[in-house]
Amino acid sequence: MKRFVGLILFITFASGLAYPQAKGTVSGKVSDQDGKPLAYVRVEVCDTPTATQTLPDGTFALENLAPGKYRLRFSHPDYLAKELKVTISEKPGRLVEVALSAKSPMLLTIKEEITVTAEADSIIDVSLPSHRTILPSSVLTELGKANVAEAVEKIPGVAMVGKGGYSMVPSIRGLAEHRILLLVDGIPLTSERRIGASASFVNLSDIDRIEVNRGPYSVFHGSGAIGGIINIVTKSPSADGPFKGNVQLGYNTSRKEGAASVNLSGSRGKFGFMMGVNGKKAGDYSSPTGIIEQSHYSDYDLLLKLNREGDDSDFYLTFFNYQGVDIGKPSPTSKFKPRWYPREKNTIFNLGYRIQNRFHLDSLNASFYLLLSMLETQKDNLRESFTVKKRNLAKIEGSNFGFKVRGGKEWGQSHTLNFGFDFFGRCGVNDRNTEWKFDDYGNITASTEETSLLNARRNNFGVYIDDKIQIYPSVTVNFGARVDYINTSNLGSTADRISRSDQSFTAYIGSIFQVTPRLSLLANLGSSFRFPTISELFYTGLTGRGTVFGNENLLPERSVNLDVGLRYLHDKYYASIYGFSNLVSNMIQKYRGIGEEEYYYRNLTQGRITGIEGEFYFWPIEDCEFLVNFHHMVGREKGTNVALNYIPTSRITFGAKFSRGNFWVEPQVTIAAAKKDPGPLEMEIEGHTLIDTIFGYKLNPDIVLFAVARNLLNRTYRFSADEQGVDAPGRGIVFKVSYSF
Repeated sequence: MKRFVGLILFITFASGLAYPQAKGTVSGKVSDQDGKPLAYVRVEVCDTPTATQTLPDGTFALENLAPGKYRLRFSHPDYLAKELKVTISEKPGRLVEVALSAKSPMLLTIKEEITVTAEADSIIDVSLPSHRTILPSSVLTELGKANVAEAVEKIPGVAMVGKGGYSMVPSIRGLAEHRILLLVDGIPLTSERRIGASASFVNLSDIDRIEVNRGPYSVFHGSGAIGGIINIVTKSPSADGPFKGNVQLGYNTSRKEGAASVNLSGSRGKFGFMMGVNGKKAGDYSSPTGIIEQSHYSDYDLLLKLNREGDDSDFYLTFFNYQGVDIGKPSPTSKFKPRWYPREKNTIFNLGYRIQNRFHLDSLNASFYLLLSMLETQKDNLRESFTVKKRNLAKIEGSNFGFKVRGGKEWGQSHTLNFGFDFFGRCGVNDRNTEWKFDDYGNITASTEETSLLNARRNNFGVYIDDKIQIYPSVTVNFGARVDYINTSNLGSTADRISRSDQSFTAYIGSIFQVTPRLSLLANLGSSFRFPTISELFYTGLTGRGTVFGNENLLPERSVNLDVGLRYLHDKYYASIYGFSNLVSNMIQKYRGIGEEEYYYRNLTQGRITGIEGEFYFWPIEDCEFLVNFHHMVGREKGTNVALNYIPTSRITFGAKFSRGNFWVEPQVTIAAAKKDPGPLEMEIEGHTLIDTIFGYKLNPDIVLFAVARNLLNRTYRFSADEQGVDAPGRGIVFKVSYSF
């Protein structure tokens, strides 16, 4: 019996030697807190020499592991390390998904600002050595802001312009009114609003990031990019991403605003898809001095995206539809002369294709877009009994379309050549201004209808080339040039088409000198231009401000921009400071006429804006951040020395973020100086100090709670010095919950 048992044990042992124990595999994907793949994450098996790192798509694989229990450690210099327990068996390899949280989200953003250069529609690297700020979706979610303009208002060099309420627009370095470009996924937004295009119709929950690029960008984007560009990059699905979703609900106490958004995405085969549905509705908000009439708004939007990813190509299709209803235009005269936008519609189609390593190019991108827009503006003149005495309704609609082609090629180790050509067209731009008069009983006693825009058109074709040269390891020089041809026309009152043609040449040269591995010096000299808009040339009628009269003889604006800056990046802090000067010739300015609420356009000889802006971030210990940013600028007309419109007041902002476990708090103090030297359409305003605080708590991996306390001191202040402006909202709290699945 003993011999039999011994024989069995011997056979078993020998079998183990002859047939080694089967090995297992563990593979997976590492992403950041926003679900984006993380490359170069070290993945190691604790207490063993086995390790690997993730690929650019975030994937990894550990092979030849004996069955058993292990601890995997995931580490990256910019992210908090994480450990995960896994069990390896002889069955097919297990797929694990790991999400890492950034040690300092602000530091990551700053690194991206420096290393991922300002791109033409975020596709091709056509960098300028200029000041750039990125707001990622993780930051936008926490802000508790209503729209894009409010989201960027605390960025140095950026301010809000307009009378107040929901339809205010951002300015960059004191330049507004079509002197900065708003882009959505590279598509230029064009509006017949006199203050400039509004990006309020893009919901923040649909945005992947907002890129604010200061400086002359006409070489890459043509007319209007004098002060800079704000590129809104919407979220995109991944072709290999799992089905996931996010639901957000929010309420703003001062604005009585309820908001909801749903975002779904997934993939099948090589296709990725995404859908976003958003809506919000607000009443007239409260300021410390009372209710601000005509500050209400409501809007709804739908975003659909489809991507197909290949090995060296990418096809994408985007559909976006927005509808705004009863968007108020607050002003001091709102009680008896209310103005609002009864309806606003924007529909975008965008079709594009990107390929790599074809036609002797490193990259080639082509896209076609169509933007259909419509805006209604209504004004009522009320009697003391609040019955309507006179009503005006203006409607403007048109079709915008265009295409872009971008290409890039690296020549050796020192040259990066980029080129492109684009076409932007507008057609079918029509308006209708109707006026009704009523008696005391509400009966129409008279009506008139006028048209100033009849099948107005604009065709703009441009070609550019840009080269980035590495002269020395520490010196990079960028230079580029562009030529534009444009034709604008409109059918006049005599049924004859009034047409004008313009052309422009722009160029720039810039350099980055890496003084030390951490310190860099930047300089940029460039020219930009802006053709008068269709409305500035031909439109006469009702606007959100009053009645405006077009001027067919307006000259194009031309500018010369100079930027210099210093940047220093350390593991514990970051500092930057920039000085700039913008000289704008033939600057188009709106001024008051003789009649009540009448406005006209004229060219100034020259307008000069000079200023300084800076940022400082400090990370003394883990889970603790501090920031300071500021700007100061002056703008005047050459010769008369009269102050220009829309120059923001000097401002400094102090902020901090403290985190502990799943809870964090972000206090912020903003100090703005008084406006003592207003422009022609402005008024003096007092300085103010604002205290805001963000509270956040991650209830579990799927649910995050936010409370944003705004204007805690309940200060009375104004967003801008507009002569028809109103007070900003008073003390309030934005409550928000985000659920991901």
